[in-house]
Amino acid sequence: MKTAIKSILTGLILIFAAGCSSNGIEGTWQYDGGVYNGKARKAHTDFQMQRTYKSDTYEAFLLEGTAAPELYNSGTYEIRGDSILITSKFSTQPSQNDDVTIAYKLKTETGKMITSGVLPNGMVVEEYWKKVE
Repeated sequence: MKTAIKSILTGLILIFAAGCSSNGIEGTWQYDGGVYNGKARKAHTDFQMQRTYKSDTYEAFLLEGTAAPELYNSGTYEIRGDSILITSKFSTQPSQNDDVTIAYKLKTETGKMITSGVLPNGMVVEEYWKKVE
């Protein structure tokens, strides 16, 4: 009996683990507002911003109406403990942050992600993301 229960529990754990990404953030996330230097900003209603995280890379897209998604930023990331280190490798806008690694605090809970930190220009940011895929 104990062997059967252990087998069932092991099977459930393996099924659960297979359904979860290896680092907890893989998938597509949509911007859901934030706080910038103490000022709250809501997500735009006329367009959406989404990020897709894969094993160690990300791509950020702008979605507007029926137009094809527009890639506006991409790069690499690494999760270390409760932090995410993001390095932008491509941006459609000129940026002083290209090839600069920025460390953010990372907090995730079911379907939600919060990143917070200080940008190289001194701006304090906290962004809210919701999982869409």
